[in-house]
Amino acid sequence: MSKPEQKKDDFSDEEVEDILDMQAPKDLLREFRKAAQDSPLLVTGLAFAFGLLVGVSLSSGNKRPR
Repeated sequence: MSKPEQKKDDFSDEEVEDILDMQAPKDLLREFRKAAQDSPLLVTGLAFAFGLLVGVSLSSGNKRPR
């Protein structure tokens, strides 16, 4: 059997450097805090929904057949 031909992506050196240098925005936390101050009810609702989803997923995994 012959070895399947592997696809090789050719990136220039500049593209590789750009990819390796990618970082999250430095003021992301500041923007999140500003959004939380602007609409605390929305943040509370999102936190509640996330907690509800985590609780449901954990409780469904613990069901035992009787």
